[in-house]
Formats: sequence, structure tokens, C-alpha cells
Amino acid sequence: MFGRFFGTKTSILPTPPKNQIEVVCPSCGAAQYEPRLVVSTFCKKCGVHLTVEKRRVIASNVTRSGVGMSDPWADATPPAQAPAAKPAEQPSPEPAPTAAEGFGAFLQSKNLPAPEAEAPPPPETAEVPAPAPSPAAQAQAPTPAAAPAPAPAPAENSAAEPITPGARRAQSNSPPPTPAPAPQTATSLQKMKEQGMYRNQYFKDAECFDCGHKFKTGRSAKSATCPACGAYISLEDVEINMTSTQPIKTRGNVLIRKRGRLSATSVQCRDLECHGIIEANVTCSGDATFRTTGSIIGEIHCQRFVVEKGADVAFLNAVHATDVEIQARLTGTIYSTGPVLIGANGAINGDVTARSVSIEPGGELNGAMNIVRGRQVIVPPAL
Repeated sequence: MFGRFFGTKTSILPTPPKNQIEVVCPSCGAAQYEPRLVVSTFCKKCGVHLTVEKRRVIASNVTRSGVGMSDPWADATPPAQAPAAKPAEQPSPEPAPTAAEGFGAFLQSKNLPAPEAEAPPPPETAEVPAPAPSPAAQAQAPTPAAAPAPAPAPAENSAAEPITPGARRAQSNSPPPTPAPAPQTATSLQKMKEQGMYRNQYFKDAECFDCGHKFKTGRSAKSATCPACGAYISLEDVEINMTSTQPIKTRGNVLIRKRGRLSATSVQCRDLECHGIIEANVTCSGDATFRTTGSIIGEIHCQRFVVEKGADVAFLNAVHATDVEIQARLTGTIYSTGPVLIGANGAINGDVTARSVSIEPGGELNGAMNIVRGRQVIVPPAL
């Protein structure tokens, strides 16, 4: 019964409270209560650092400065759940000493100095513990688990005390100072707008059929209204896969499939790709590409005129373009304000009027070749 006051190695603590376990120091044999999830602690009797691994307690060479500190669980009165019945053979003991008297007797039996005469704190490499509460306060506490945490040291003594490793860890865990904001740089969207890439990616060009006004519109727009004259402009793409007699007037693209046949008065579009037959006057603001076999009736006006490989087409009316590229057999008359290129598999059976004519090895030109200087307006001869 009195073993807990005199610190014998065979002392047995009361039943551990909830979420507490009993830890026995392998160096001095003292027992103390610690939280159930404890990983490391210090022996409250000899100050040795203890490591708890899988319910096994391991002592290290590191000691705490407060050697011989009191054990609040040993000094406190036993909890209510401790067995009240005493062995019959045990003689009636004299009145038990109070908590304060037991603490003093414990210090005298171990030849330890009083709490007032504790050794000075070690260098900054050792951790300085917070002052433990007095035994009287521990005795007045209702339960050991509800004991308040020790108060921090006064602010006026913090300058004189060395920096502990705990304080250093707190300083290291503190958030770093917020750096000064860097000067804002131009974003990629702003660069795209400055370089014109933004307009090319999200907008497309449109031109009014009536007044010829050019403006920008959305890439996915299906129709628009001219800002100058208010005329309606269709921007939809047209695909023909059968015979059609409807004239086409759009600023979108026109695709004529292999089985498609367009017989109309006129076709006005941006880009034209023909794999079938056209019987109409074609006006393209962009490219006109032909890969078909047969005859095309109607004049062709475009920026770039291309006849791809595998085609064999005959144009019964003149072709007017700015740039011409022939990679297959073509029969007809070509008027170009720019260069004309005849590929290795290309052949032109007809007259060519252009600023320059280039014929690759294997290409053919069966007809007259007229070279003009400058970008002159070429007017075909009257029929």
C-alpha cells in the first residue's frame, strides 16, 4: 500500500483509467500511466527517455533535466475503482499520510533535493519541460485524466531561457513569410490577341454579297448580318451527295461527293471541294479543289485552283485564279494572275496565261503559254 509513496520497484499502480496504459521503466522499475497511443516519454522518476514499441518499453541514453520528478498518479489518492477490500492478514496500518507528506517522504528516501533546489536547465540541446503542477493541486483534481495542462512559461523569462528543440520545431512548422507579388506578366491569351492568333482561332472572316463589306464573326456561327447594309449572310457548310438544282449562296464550304451532281445557275462559297460533277458558274473566295473525272460546265473564279492526283477533268469554260497547281490531267483554258505549277503527273491540254509557269520533270503543257508582267487584270477574249 505504501509502496507508491516510497518508490519501490515492486509497486503496483491502481487500475489504469480509460485510454491509459501502465509503462514500467526498465532502468529504475518505476511505473507510470501514459496515453494508450504513447510512442515515447520520459520516466518521471529517473528521467530516462523511454520508447514504447508494440507494448515493449525501451530506454535510451537521453535523460531529462528534471530527474526525480514526482509521479502524479503515484502521489494522488487511488481512484474509486481501486479495490476497497484489504487482505485479512494485513495489520491495520496507521493513518495514511497526505499527498504532500508522501511526496516529501519519497524525496527523503531517495536522497533527492527539494523542488526548489532543482539543477539549472541544461544547454539548448536538451528539452526543458514545463513545470509540473503541485501535489496539492493534483490531490484536489477530480480525476487524473481531467487535470489541466501545465501553463506556459511567462513571456518575461522567455528571453533569458535557451531555445528548446520544441520551440525550434514550432518555428520550423510556422508558415514561411509571404513573398512579395511578382510583377504580372502577359498571359498566353493576351499574347494571342496581340499576335492576331486569337482572332484566327475563335473567329472567321465573312464578306457581304451585296456591299462587299468584310467583318469577323464567330467560328461556330451559322449565319450573320452585315454591319454595313444589314443583309442576311449564310455561313453554313453545304454537302451534296445526290443530284441538286438549288443554287448555293453561302460563305461556308461546299463539298460535292462522288455521287453528287449540281446543276444550278451559280455557286458562291468560300472553299469548294468537288468529287462529282458541276454544271454552274462557281465563285470561291478561297480554294477550289477538283478530284473528279468528267466535264465541268461553267466558269471557275477562285483564289487557289488545284487539280489533285487521280483526276481527269475537262473545263468547258475558262478558269480564273490567283494561284494554280495541276497534279493530274486537265483540259481547258487557264488565266492566272500568279504562278502556275504543273507537277510530275500533271498535264494541261490548253492555253495558259499566267505570271510564271513551272513544269516539273514529267509534266506536260500542250498549248500556248502567255507570260504577263505584274498583277494585271486578265480578261478572257470575247467568244
